[in-house]
Amino acid sequence: MLSRNNLLAAACSAALLAAVPAAVQIAPPPPSDPLARIRAAAANPQACTVEATSPCAQANPKIIAGAESSTTLDANVRRLVNDIGQRVTGTAAASRAVAWAVEAFKAAGVDDVHTEEFAVPATWGQRRSRVNMLAPAVGANVVAEIRGREKPDEYVILSSHLDSWDLGRGALDAGCNAALVIEVARLIHLTGLRPRRSIRFVLFSGHEQGKLGSWGYVQAHRVQLDRIAAAISLDRGTGRVIGFALNGRGDLEAGVRESLTAFDASWGIARYTTDATLDSDNLDFLLEGVPSVLGIQENAGYAGNRHSTADIYDKIDIAALKRNAAVAGVLAFGVAEREMPLGVRLSRADTDALLERTGMAASMRQADLWSLWESHARGRLP
Repeated sequence: MLSRNNLLAAACSAALLAAVPAAVQIAPPPPSDPLARIRAAAANPQACTVEATSPCAQANPKIIAGAESSTTLDANVRRLVNDIGQRVTGTAAASRAVAWAVEAFKAAGVDDVHTEEFAVPATWGQRRSRVNMLAPAVGANVVAEIRGREKPDEYVILSSHLDSWDLGRGALDAGCNAALVIEVARLIHLTGLRPRRSIRFVLFSGHEQGKLGSWGYVQAHRVQLDRIAAAISLDRGTGRVIGFALNGRGDLEAGVRESLTAFDASWGIARYTTDATLDSDNLDFLLEGVPSVLGIQENAGYAGNRHSTADIYDKIDIAALKRNAAVAGVLAFGVAEREMPLGVRLSRADTDALLERTGMAASMRQADLWSLWESHARGRLP
């Protein structure tokens, strides 16, 4: 038999329940969903999560371990720098370098590799240097691809340049990073995983003649530029990558950082700037409004040896180059895996504003490039 107090408590409870909507009273607890975390990771536009189920979480350790233990990277550097050596665009040595790169990409396991030619004018310049050739030459870019599993017609580009200046052997500038791009293709292939988008690995020629190869590439692929999620470039020797220059695009920083969460603070990849430069093959992607980033690297002898007879194999730090291959591989895979592109493609008006804001417009005027932008010969069309 209930006491008076118990009866009062029961009555109060009944009154409270009556005040709650019936649907709330009778709703059972939601059933457990063992796949909920997997679905959440798949739906997350920032796909490089710490979830063990995410493609990035599976690929990243393999890319890093593969880079650290690689013997292929050094072998490829030696073949390009020591055996082929100086490779000015349009020369027989440059043609041998192109053939070497095609075979090295094939050995790396890519889905496709081919060359794309562009014209080198009879007169070309780099800063204050001017060269008159006896006749126009032909240069060739080497383009390889690992196709994406869901969005094969969208692309992340990882690039460096294959050609060299006419002194030395182009070890730091930029044979080491040409080999790095091939190494990243090999490492991603060996994971057995495919990112959401395709990754294109491009070795540009004509870099030393005024970025002619990358300029030719964007012209030849103009119909695809809206589908480039990001263009990533490394070309400054074997100095450790310590961050990324975002080419005037602060909106790209969050996506780059999220794609590199596999690396803790000890890797020192913490510097992000909105700096932009004329000196990289990212230039024409920037002028086309495509999201582009350039590795910020420690100097490590680059500035003092490039474009000189001292730019030879013994200046290369293979351990640092392996470390940079790990960073580049994780970043390329991570950006390709994101649901959304790294950033939007800018309009011509927005790109024009970026050029003024970053000081690029002044640099282009000084380098006699501004007229090409103003005449629409170079850069995004209106």
